Amino acid sequence: MVFEKRPDMQGFQNELVRRVNDDSRRIRTIEQRLDLINNRIMSIEEKVIDEIDSLRKGFDQLSTDMSEISKELTELRGEMLKISKNLDKTAKKSEVKELESLLDIYNPIKANFVTRDEVNRLLQEKIGKR
Repeated sequence: MVFEKRPDMQGFQNELVRRVNDDSRRIRTIEQRLDLINNRIMSIEEKVIDEIDSLRKGFDQLSTDMSEISKELTELRGEMLKISKNLDKTAKKSEVKELESLLDIYNPIKANFVTRDEVNRLLQEKIGKR
């Protein structure tokens, strides 16, 4: 009977060792997967940090560009006000046309002005024909 208990004990020990080995293998597999997941997470974190830095630089550049554009717009507004004030001082198209017509009337080269002598002579001719 002593021998009978030993094989049961041996089988029990073998089963226990097998289960411990199986559990150890499973734990190793889980640890390997966990390491792989941790590596992937670290890689993703690095990529996210790099992307955030890149976006931050892009936003900083956009902010700088917006500031420059704002300054340029302010300068353009100032220049447009100056131009507007200067345009108020210039003659309008209708005023220029009016001046042209007046100059055409008073221009001795284009206009047919007559002298006193010519008017007197014309009057004498008209009176003489009657």
